[in-house]
Amino acid sequence: MKKTKRAVSLILAALLVVSAAGCSGDKSWAAKDSSTTVTIGSYIYYLYTAYSSAQSKVSDSSKKVLEQKIDGKDASAWIREKAMISTKEQILVSREMNSKKLSLSDDEKKQAESVTDSTWNQYSKTLEKYGIAKTSFQAVVNSEYGKDKIFEAVYGKNGSKAVSDEDLKNYFVKNDTSFSLLAYPLYTMDSSGATKEFSADQKKKAKQLFDGYADQIKAGKQTVRQAADAYKKSSNATTDPLMSKMANLSTDTQYPDEIKKALKSMKTGEVKTLEVTAQKAYFLLYKDDISKTVEEKIQNEDSRKTLLITYKWSDFTDSLDKQASSLSGVNLNESAMNSYDPSMFQS
Repeated sequence: MKKTKRAVSLILAALLVVSAAGCSGDKSWAAKDSSTTVTIGSYIYYLYTAYSSAQSKVSDSSKKVLEQKIDGKDASAWIREKAMISTKEQILVSREMNSKKLSLSDDEKKQAESVTDSTWNQYSKTLEKYGIAKTSFQAVVNSEYGKDKIFEAVYGKNGSKAVSDEDLKNYFVKNDTSFSLLAYPLYTMDSSGATKEFSADQKKKAKQLFDGYADQIKAGKQTVRQAADAYKKSSNATTDPLMSKMANLSTDTQYPDEIKKALKSMKTGEVKTLEVTAQKAYFLLYKDDISKTVEEKIQNEDSRKTLLITYKWSDFTDSLDKQASSLSGVNLNESAMNSYDPSMFQS
């Protein structure tokens, strides 16, 4: 099940409304209500992921994370707040699942177990080093799957805030660009992985080939699909060289500026070729019909959900964060949580 990146809004003042349980003896749990207990291992994991997130948010990568500020707060405090929000969110998800009468299907449970097992097999040494047991990590994964169920119950076709096909289409037609591209690497690579840049003559031949494809497409004598097939054959490629993409060019960081600039200047059905020096490649770009692309994706259940997540996941997680920050009826094991400091992750 596809997960998306979470943008978290942290509110320190909201933590004061939660009742604190000073349980100096039992340090096996971090937070609990009448039906759900979040283990200290889950809290440590949330502290760990918050530290990882902080690494990408500090302004100076040459300095230690905990010596800096994030959003005007000491990094350590920011990390603790973020971990606290996530800890309480695990309880919130459980409550929401119960109130909406939701549960993971047998298939979803198997998926969650598979994700846990595969991740644990790869990172167990690191997680165990910090005191995170597999059962605690499984609880984290289960909660993430629970979020997906709640998201669908809110924004899915029969949800309380269902997003219509028309709304989805309007959003992506307005914000995204649909395009296809072919890339001709302007270098050779030997068996050791070493590269050698093309000579001027080799670059000229690459340009002539792609410019020829572009001329054929412009003249209506060839489609971009046919151009890709011809290039695959001429280059003896074993995989399809045509990449069909849909992206918001204003926020995208995946594609070079030269490609984004070219696409923004193009009309639907237009084709262009250009060399991108940083990528060491010559590109053929074709601007597809965004309306048609979105319509096709909406007709497929999986791709429709991907669109829906792109459109509404940030709103959804922001709402969860706000609810979690002011969640009542939660006991916090502060002595247990305070015994773990973000500095434990700092090398």
